[in-house]
Amino acid sequence: MMLNTDVEKATPDFMKSLSQEQIIALDVRPILATGTDPFKVILEKTKEIEEGQALKIINTFKPAPLITLLERQGFISYTEVIDSNLVETYFYKPEKKTETKPLQPNDASIGWDEILEQFSDHLVKIDVRNLEMPQPMHIIIEALDKLPPNQALFIYHQRLPVFLLPELAEMKFEFRIKEVSAEEVWLLIFRA
Repeated sequence: MMLNTDVEKATPDFMKSLSQEQIIALDVRPILATGTDPFKVILEKTKEIEEGQALKIINTFKPAPLITLLERQGFISYTEVIDSNLVETYFYKPEKKTETKPLQPNDASIGWDEILEQFSDHLVKIDVRNLEMPQPMHIIIEALDKLPPNQALFIYHQRLPVFLLPELAEMKFEFRIKEVSAEEVWLLIFRA
């Protein structure tokens, strides 16, 4: 049973013309069940998508940050909620490629020490290393919404939050990244 009763009206043209042979399906639910972030697997799969094909991500929720990221890379997306535990998101690679500038992490490896020094007495620190996805992103965005002017958010994270980066650009924040080890990453996020 479809939750979205208006699916036919909202269905984009590319979905109406796709054949099953043009759709490459990737079910990320087993990956998420292990507590692993499927982002790298998804990005590898997008490299296999040719013009006129679509990648179908099978998940339990709408991957909003992934949609933002892949649309910036030229994909067209469409999400269909099958039921409360099944969401299918399609990423279509148009046949006429438009030039899109890949998302750059605003020189995230440059200037860590300078930015840390600039905000040394004005840091709000949070630790999301022991939280399960997607809690770290939600907590970080909530903290940014409350971040006073002229302060920076210092985050202890266990991995680079790739889904967060496009959101930061949308929210007009800059960031710097310091990879401490294979299991720890520090982030400084501040207003542009």
